[in-house]
Amino acid sequence: MSNDPRYPGDDDEDDAQSNKRTRLVMRPDVAEGSPATGPVEQPRGGSVIGTTRLVGVANQGGGGGAGFSPGVPTVKMQNQAKTQYMREGTVETEPVAGWIVIVKGPGRGGFRPVYVGMNSVGRAPSQRICLDFGDETISREEHAFITYDDETRTFYLQHGGKSNLVRLAGKPVLAPTELKPNDLFRIGNTTFRFVACCGPDFCWTSEVEDV
Repeated sequence: MSNDPRYPGDDDEDDAQSNKRTRLVMRPDVAEGSPATGPVEQPRGGSVIGTTRLVGVANQGGGGGAGFSPGVPTVKMQNQAKTQYMREGTVETEPVAGWIVIVKGPGRGGFRPVYVGMNSVGRAPSQRICLDFGDETISREEHAFITYDDETRTFYLQHGGKSNLVRLAGKPVLAPTELKPNDLFRIGNTTFRFVACCGPDFCWTSEVEDV
């Protein structure tokens, strides 16, 4: 009962309202904090009922701001290096009909593949057989041609119309001349030995029997 005669029954109503009030229960995990943020300081006069976490926000400016912790480093995803897979070694898929091996000249010991069909010979990278190894007497483009005819299984050597002659076994090549295995020929100041892969016993147009 109320002591004030003007308001009888107020105490009863206040008690009833007090019983209906929501009781705040402090969560242990919030009060103790998390390993990332540390202990949460409880405000005076009440209990902590929740925290706010900013998700997906990067501290681009590097300075402090609302919801940012100056002690936590910022990770910039755009600066992370990408992994690139590198394959070592490549396999030529164009059929090789033979090789020319340098036996005398600046590139002695080196070799170049001879492919099926007509092969232009010169120092330029655009040539099918590039001889860029230091012999400046070899023309950049079409100093000579080496041809493999897969129908007759025959190789031919011919000049490209340059002032420096192409010589086969010491003689100038003035017209397409058959090139045989182990033949020696000279372009510029470089001497080559021809090594055949294709020929009467093998050609890419025929199947190889299992061994």
